[in-house]
Amino acid sequence: MSNISRSDSQIIGALQSNARQTNRAIANEVGLAPSTTLDRIRSLEDRGVITGYHADVDLAALGRPIQAIVTLRLRPKTGPVIDRAIERLMSLPETLGVFLVTGIDDLIVHLSVTDTDNLRHLVLDRISSIEGVVGDRTSLVFEHKRKQVIETLVDY
Repeated sequence: MSNISRSDSQIIGALQSNARQTNRAIANEVGLAPSTTLDRIRSLEDRGVITGYHADVDLAALGRPIQAIVTLRLRPKTGPVIDRAIERLMSLPETLGVFLVTGIDDLIVHLSVTDTDNLRHLVLDRISSIEGVVGDRTSLVFEHKRKQVIETLVDY
């Protein structure tokens, strides 16, 4: 794990809360000089701690208000079958993310669709036909809460 100081942790928290705020605003929030803050942000980026900046999107506003989690079992469970399945899933415009997991299921797919008819078609016709998929379970997401600020582990 990268060495993260208290100031670095505060900067990360400030950026997670609002990555569009100015360097001066971040500096004021964490109690550092703007030049020091900028140097620390660049260092966090160079060390791979900060990997990018993203916009949160309201899926309902995009016309895709229904979210679902689909778990998939694959056979044979080989690297090429898994890689092709993930590639195919990621190419679907409805896919928000794919997780490769241990346990009974092999993949967890997070989807966003226009309606339940679209979800039905997506799962039954497109996902189930992916090479290696031998089983699936679909769950509708009633509510999705996400932490906006991920606390870093810091040795003080």
